[in-house]
Amino acid sequence: MPEHCTAAVDRDFYQNLPASPSFEAAVETEGHADLPDSWWVVVADVEDSTTAIQAGAYKHVNTVGVAAIAAVSNIERSLSLPFLFGGDGAVLAIPDCLKAAAVVALRGAQRMASDAFGLRLRVGLVRVGELRAGDYWVRLGKVSLSPTVDQPVFSGRGWQRAEWLVKQDDDRQALIVRPDEGPAEASFEGFECRWQNVPSFRGDKLSLIVVATATDPAENRATYHRVIARINEVFGDLQAHHPLRADGLQLSFSPTQLSGQTRLRTVNRAWYAKTAYLLRTLLQNVAGWLLFRFNRDTKAVRWSGYRQELVANTDFRKFDGALRMVVDASDEQIKLLEGWLDWEYAAGRLAWGSHRSGEALITCLIESYAGRHVHFVDGSDGGYALAARQVKARLKELAARR
Repeated sequence: MPEHCTAAVDRDFYQNLPASPSFEAAVETEGHADLPDSWWVVVADVEDSTTAIQAGAYKHVNTVGVAAIAAVSNIERSLSLPFLFGGDGAVLAIPDCLKAAAVVALRGAQRMASDAFGLRLRVGLVRVGELRAGDYWVRLGKVSLSPTVDQPVFSGRGWQRAEWLVKQDDDRQALIVRPDEGPAEASFEGFECRWQNVPSFRGDKLSLIVVATATDPAENRATYHRVIARINEVFGDLQAHHPLRADGLQLSFSPTQLSGQTRLRTVNRAWYAKTAYLLRTLLQNVAGWLLFRFNRDTKAVRWSGYRQELVANTDFRKFDGALRMVVDASDEQIKLLEGWLDWEYAAGRLAWGSHRSGEALITCLIESYAGRHVHFVDGSDGGYALAARQVKARLKELAARR
């Protein structure tokens, strides 16, 4: 960690936030805290992700989005940072003392995206104090996923404003990070994609985004709680509609499926180094298969319970001013929910978008196999990115209506 970060004011702001015991409680945004003015919102997204999706490279788009999180998180693993994965990118928040190191790491992620996957990663930072000066609030809470992992919950218009400013690619409005304008060095330690895609148990994996559209925050909170209640009513309890199940998780032995991790972790290395890395990963998966098959534990890790931990430590539902979820559902259930959402949309209370996939993708960030691991879930073949396009179209229609 940068030396001046060890005693910096507000460096432990996120770590010291109390965690809500449930997702429903965390979405009650009145209890969120304002980010310190000295912090920065970091925005990273894959440019022209739609073209990559149409070319069948959505797994690579996912990989680059999570890689940006890994690059910043690895600057100092003891420093807890809030981040949210959006399918084709990520949003993070960092203290000012980490800014210079983060810019270098993010340039490294940009160069990796280009060299390993032929993708362009747009990156920019906006200072929280400047957002607040424009009356764009940046607020934060968190929910406890398990005894070892918390998930951030964002609120306030500042997060969306920061994304908009970065996408303008204007250095006067944001600190735009460009891959060739300075040093670039990133560590992607902990990034893993060792699992097979998870097929649907009931028919489809539904990637869903819902945005409440009232001007009154209290009315929006009521809308989100109503949506969550309706989802539980239609799809069943959390266990019933969770996109992953411990007994449905299988390690991959496909070089094609493992190619994303291999490309990322061996970028700009010789072919024989890439081959050696892939073979080592396959051997590790063989060892993992044996440990899971016979429920064997080691001194360091309780492998017999690892898959249960994985399911608990997923971001399959999250909140950043919009409700985002990947759920397992039948065709009848999806039609029932979407009909209800259409009724709410017609009333002007929300906009929504969805995308059906046959499988869920899992991308992992491992700090420790003994509890400290988080797993990002998205629908295959477009997932959140395609659902977001529908949301934007409906928001535009609502704006024209008013």
